[in-house]
Amino acid sequence: MRTLILRSVALFVFLALVFPVRTFAQSSPAAYVHGHSIYIGGEFSLYDSDYFGGNKTLNQPAYSIFGDYAVTTGAWPVSLDVNFTQVPDHYGTQDRRLSSLILGPMLSRHYGRFEPFAKFGAGFGHLTANGISNYHQLGQHFAIGYGGGLDYRLTDHIRLRPIDFTMERWNFYPNALSPMVLGFGLSYRIH
Repeated sequence: MRTLILRSVALFVFLALVFPVRTFAQSSPAAYVHGHSIYIGGEFSLYDSDYFGGNKTLNQPAYSIFGDYAVTTGAWPVSLDVNFTQVPDHYGTQDRRLSSLILGPMLSRHYGRFEPFAKFGAGFGHLTANGISNYHQLGQHFAIGYGGGLDYRLTDHIRLRPIDFTMERWNFYPNALSPMVLGFGLSYRIH
């Protein structure tokens, strides 16, 4: 029994020393991008403002523009994500607009051409509206955002983003505001 344990330990140590050498001798998978990369993209989004008749349904069309800068590469790449979302005026002549700018890290994982990601960031939300009596609600508000989604690499330069969900939390008077954004779109690698 003791001989079997010693042989198992010796085999484990041998494999632990040999396996990394074999790994470095192989070429890296084609799905990984070497060096830093910058993606710029756009999304059509569905938005719940949590303010103008917000009822936790994603019922307002919006658009998002985003950029991702890869800080690290490999199997678990980390990127700096910048996302701007705006809900255009949907209320006729009342001039009501919501927009947010969220900046923060995004962690993803490669599975062939698929790359699921999680993100967290901070920034600002902005509310413009006529007819609101509480002037504290107008203007800039500190906001955080967190969420996740999926990228699919179509080519070396083009990614499809079939889903991108972000839950935002605004520092809003008198209570916090919690908009939700669900988007889908494309991005292009410029570097």
